[in-house]
Amino acid sequence: MKSGEQKSSKIRLPDWLTDKSVFQQNVAFEITGTAPAMATVTFEIVKSPTDGRRISKLDTDYGIILSRETTTGAKGEFTFTVPDYKASADAYTFIFRCLSEEVTVSDIRCGDVWVFLGSEFLSVPMKEANAPSAPLKRRVMSYLRFYLPGEGEEGGSWYKVTDTKPMADVSSSAFAFAYSLANQISYPVGVIDLARADSTILNWLSRDAVDNMVAVRDYLAGIGLYLDEERYNAILAEDRKRNSKERLEEEVEEGKKLLDFDLAKDKELKELKGEESDEEQVEQAKSLDFPSSEGSALKTAEEGDNVLKASAAKLLDFSMLPAVKAEKEEEKEEIDYIKTEFRMTALYEQLLTPLTGVPVRGFCFSPNREELVFERYDLLLMGLLTSLAMTFEPSEVYDDSLMPSIIFVAMHPDNIDFENPYGVLEFNEVIQAFMHKLDMKSGLIGTHDLLLPDKTVSFVIGQRMAQIALGTHFTPKLPTSCPQLTGVEKAGNKLILRFDNLADGLRLSDGYSELLGFAVCGPDRVFCPASARILHGVRVMVWSDAVEDPVSVTYGFCPIPHEATFRNLCDLPVLPFRFDRRPAFYCPDLSFTSCDRLEFIGKREKDSKFEILDVFRTFKGNGVITTEPMNKTQGAASLHIRYETDNSLYGFEPVLSYASLFAPLDIRGRNKMAVDVFNPEQRRKKMVVENFGECEIRQDLTWQTMVFEYKGEGHISIDSLKFQIEDQERSGEIYIDNIRFISGG
Repeated sequence: MKSGEQKSSKIRLPDWLTDKSVFQQNVAFEITGTAPAMATVTFEIVKSPTDGRRISKLDTDYGIILSRETTTGAKGEFTFTVPDYKASADAYTFIFRCLSEEVTVSDIRCGDVWVFLGSEFLSVPMKEANAPSAPLKRRVMSYLRFYLPGEGEEGGSWYKVTDTKPMADVSSSAFAFAYSLANQISYPVGVIDLARADSTILNWLSRDAVDNMVAVRDYLAGIGLYLDEERYNAILAEDRKRNSKERLEEEVEEGKKLLDFDLAKDKELKELKGEESDEEQVEQAKSLDFPSSEGSALKTAEEGDNVLKASAAKLLDFSMLPAVKAEKEEEKEEIDYIKTEFRMTALYEQLLTPLTGVPVRGFCFSPNREELVFERYDLLLMGLLTSLAMTFEPSEVYDDSLMPSIIFVAMHPDNIDFENPYGVLEFNEVIQAFMHKLDMKSGLIGTHDLLLPDKTVSFVIGQRMAQIALGTHFTPKLPTSCPQLTGVEKAGNKLILRFDNLADGLRLSDGYSELLGFAVCGPDRVFCPASARILHGVRVMVWSDAVEDPVSVTYGFCPIPHEATFRNLCDLPVLPFRFDRRPAFYCPDLSFTSCDRLEFIGKREKDSKFEILDVFRTFKGNGVITTEPMNKTQGAASLHIRYETDNSLYGFEPVLSYASLFAPLDIRGRNKMAVDVFNPEQRRKKMVVENFGECEIRQDLTWQTMVFEYKGEGHISIDSLKFQIEDQERSGEIYIDNIRFISGG
């Protein structure tokens, strides 16, 4: 039975119980509905095989497997309890009878039910995404069901993949998640798709949950976002007023273009705007005391000596006008208007309340970029989980295997606030810290390695969440979250890092031969780039020759962690981290110093999309810059530059003007720069570096280290770093490697 058909029926069922629905395995749940008062209602469950095999009449596993009867109350309510069943591909039919009426809900499956809510990647519909090029199995597709809430008074409905039109609006992440999961567990998976692009965590909070949690309520009240029922209804009334005003403005403007003036609409529009109608203006004009009119106060005053009869214009105190205006404004009920995305309970009332009592396996939640402004996001997460626990079953769990889980999606670096560059990293730290306090099973999906705009990203995130779901509920060897740092050991001037959720080991990303993104600091708390190596696939050793006594370590802890790409064997990226939160000077983006790569992913401007950008460029003469993996001093490669001079000079530089590099780069605790140079032609040359001076390049066929002293005042701060090669010949070549900033007397 479809949700729309229930309106004409005397038997009313929950909105979520429709044809093609999925209910949670191994969890008993209640179905509450309404029918005529004081009437007898019967409930039957019929189970049928879907593989075409014949069944015996004596087989108690099929046919009518449950039959119950109850009498409705004075208001017509009834409740039936559905026992816990095991997951299977068999079809269930629920039959309700009351008096002469029968309601049948067919094509039901028993499996796992997941709820998708939040925004960002989870809200990207199938019609706006591209699936990775991989064949889909028909058997697996038959297991998938998706619930979409209805619009307005229409109830929601469940859909199969063969329902192509509504499937276009299903979350692409939800589809990838369900398909990847069903492919491994081989039984039905249902997803309740509630994600909304412009929603925030506030929209999903229950008022009862907030009122019962004093800390959450006080925090929301402190930032002006707590809504009691009266204030919430007042804002809804303001919404209706604004919508009516916009609609009328469009209709009036359209009428004016067609020379079709609707005075009634014009009057209504002026009332909504708080303006006086034409009739009111006429009445007000009649009451004005114009000096030129017959019998005016002015003429009366001119004819007599009584100054009290002088013109109203002379006696008028203009300072009274603002007070009169303010008095009229006070007559209107003033409210603090709150944008929809920041309204507490907005989507809870609309989307979650109709699902009360639905048993689920778990939840998937993705935050909105607007949520970066919340300093106590942990309190809001607590409110969210409490709201979900009040809505979905099982509310009490006696078997840990039935405990619902929640999978969070980390905030994406594209949401960076350039006024607070570390805000996204700190936001994700809050989620990680909150997860560690939970008794509930939870996982976190990293997105920092998915920088480039790509319509397949939402599918990749869905697949990653499926990996986490499998590890959480089915296969202990699989990860239950993206790998996170769990401990650090010190061995001399090296740090040995331990991680969880390894899934049999760690590996470098495709296309990388070096482990990048690490930084260490000494007691001075000034971080500098560090070398790293994976040990036996399970640990990471980190060190820097410039730090003899490392006390802390970070990985990918910069506003755009484009170098943080290593992962476990399930292809889940290691989450960026810092070992501690003590005050420190974190390492700026010095990825150009390794001379390993010619391109990186970044933002050209603050408001531009991520793109592949050049690391180096030529600014004087002509040159071809390539990488050379065979001739180097460290890392994966060196720069090999073939050049043509301009007036005996060739110049190149790292491009530091990109918005994502946050120049000027502040390098504290260092006053010199060292550069490894190889002169293959063995002829006399000189290197000149902006703000660092010059050095002669020896005529040796060996790598030589050139040291430049910073000429500026204070610590090193660079927004450009121009290298120039002086060469008397027309053309030449040179190798550059291992640019590093050092300290020295």
